Amino acid sequence: DGPERETLSVIADEAERWGIPSITHAVTVVDTVAAVEAGTHVLVHTPHIGQLDEDTAQMIADSGIPMMSTLGIFVPTFAADNAIIRDRTGMDNVPRFRDLEPFPMDTISSAGQGPVNARMLWDAGIVYGFGTDTRFLPRDSLFHELRPLHLVFSAEDIVTIMSRNAAIAIGRLDELGTVEAGKLADLVLLDGDPLDDPYNLLNVSMVIKGGEIVVDNR
Repeated sequence: DGPERETLSVIADEAERWGIPSITHAVTVVDTVAAVEAGTHVLVHTPHIGQLDEDTAQMIADSGIPMMSTLGIFVPTFAADNAIIRDRTGMDNVPRFRDLEPFPMDTISSAGQGPVNARMLWDAGIVYGFGTDTRFLPRDSLFHELRPLHLVFSAEDIVTIMSRNAAIAIGRLDELGTVEAGKLADLVLLDGDPLDDPYNLLNVSMVIKGGEIVVDNR
């Protein structure tokens, strides 16, 4: 039925009054515009229903509200790439949705529209960071989100999306997202250069948390 702008505004204003972020899960262009007009703090989904035009993309970007990607949900996943599916059904090679049921092919157009809208927003200057609402294991969710991102973003873009911009989207750039003096000593070391291939983000060699090695795959 479309967004209730007045309700969204009340929620955003009340969150502001209490000093907490208002977070909006808008999946259509119309709802995303309504959330921006209401003054939400974070958009946690790329709009994948409806096609953005340049003026609307610019308006959303100019608001300064960061957006999380959350594109992978409308891309099928398969047992070969997903440990939970393998545990449940074995290597069945059936395209599946985030609930692990057979993929609803009547939604497949979103797999194309989402990345197109994402690129338009990026070109307009939005702060665009990694996000997902799948139910997969963390590594599988990352792999799944990289697939649609790789359609419209360069390796350099994806590294920014996964690091600095993701930290901005969760309101923690002062602690995370870049390697700088004074920030948390939380680091992920990779076996491979993600600027050569974004999928090298999956090849974790070491994880350092608070300056201490917590995972060592060397």
